[in-house]
Amino acid sequence: MGWALVALAAFSFSAVSWLAWDGRLGFMAIGALLTAAGFYFAGRRKIDSKVRGKVDMTAKVLFTIVGCMALLRHPIEIEGGDKAPIVEAIALYIDQVDSTTFITFALIAMAVKFVGVISSAYAWHLLLKGQGIRYPFWSKIMTAFLIGRFIGTFLPSTLGLDGYTLYEAGKYSNQWARAVTAKALEKFIGVTGLFLGMVVTLPFGYQVIVDVMTNAGKPESAPLLAGAIATVAGGVSLVVVAGLVRPGLIQWIMGVVENLTGVVSGIGPLAKIRDKILGLLGQFTAAVGAYRGKLGLLLTALAAKFVTHFTTAAVYYFTALAIGVTTAEFWPITFGSTIQILATLLSPTIAGEGAREAFQALLLSEQLGGVAQAVLSGALGFIAAEAATLWGGMFLWTRRAGWRPGFAEVDGVQVDYAWIDDADDSGFDAEKIAAERAKAVQDASGS
Repeated sequence: MGWALVALAAFSFSAVSWLAWDGRLGFMAIGALLTAAGFYFAGRRKIDSKVRGKVDMTAKVLFTIVGCMALLRHPIEIEGGDKAPIVEAIALYIDQVDSTTFITFALIAMAVKFVGVISSAYAWHLLLKGQGIRYPFWSKIMTAFLIGRFIGTFLPSTLGLDGYTLYEAGKYSNQWARAVTAKALEKFIGVTGLFLGMVVTLPFGYQVIVDVMTNAGKPESAPLLAGAIATVAGGVSLVVVAGLVRPGLIQWIMGVVENLTGVVSGIGPLAKIRDKILGLLGQFTAAVGAYRGKLGLLLTALAAKFVTHFTTAAVYYFTALAIGVTTAEFWPITFGSTIQILATLLSPTIAGEGAREAFQALLLSEQLGGVAQAVLSGALGFIAAEAATLWGGMFLWTRRAGWRPGFAEVDGVQVDYAWIDDADDSGFDAEKIAAERAKAVQDASGS
């Protein structure tokens, strides 16, 4: 039955693919996509769990390919009032770009992105130190980050970067529980860094919201949308910062949420939302509790994650300059890009391909002078980010079985690597690491 439903999903999705190729993304395409999604999620639950991961990966690859095709084949207006697919508009536009300008600002974009990567690696370094685990930063922490980004290019979600950095931290310290705690807190701090970026850039990038709502025919709703973004982004940031400073506040919030049990116990969806919130708050409380008395370290790690996401958003300003958009303004593009980054992280595509460019076009086409320029700027931002770190794959080949960090200290004592030789170490397995991390985090939140 499961495979039959998946087959129906594939048939419905083939209709989406045909409509995407034809440049028709109306109600018919949306209906076919929703039908395909319904059949797929109903069918995957009935498939053997051993093959479900491969089926999900295949679906994600197909969705990414068709999503990119839908974006590039979508017709837009070009000079003269005619319409052409976005890919043709890009081809017409790219011929006008000055090569010197392109190379100069593309290199600057890569450098800005690399600053963000270093900042993110430093935050991970601090969180490990807070757990009593210390490695050499440049030869171990930084290279592990580059390897993780390299692997992550070919894996869904953040399994590559998160999985590999966790794998090395646990492998060479033999302190998996501590490494998992550090990784759990890194995820909360990382998301907060992105939301802080939205809060900081919102006042300077408000015009982006005005442009989006004007194009939607509702310019009067711009203040309401800005208020919603500020409330959500500011609320998440406030809760996390308050939790870092006063962990007891999170426990109080959990008590308030738990008191709602009687109200929502008979409403399934609300009860599930409540349980999800309690689970996340429990994970956060457990992770922060392991850093008691280390507030300065936590706030420094948060600042480093803010720099990471701010520089990632700023990359798109420099890619806009690279393609000759002389009217590009720093703050609106940076603000719009923070929203695009969040949407990309939540998208069901490989490495955010297609979704990144689509949201960049939706949010910044006015700022960048057109849909073609916005799509091109978004794609170039991804390329610049990958070019700045993809060479990290070279370090992967140096991680032979006998490789060891220059030092690995736990609580100030150099560790003994004997367990690595005795253990059955088959190398990095992203799915296995993700499962171990989820189990450890669940155990921590339940304790």
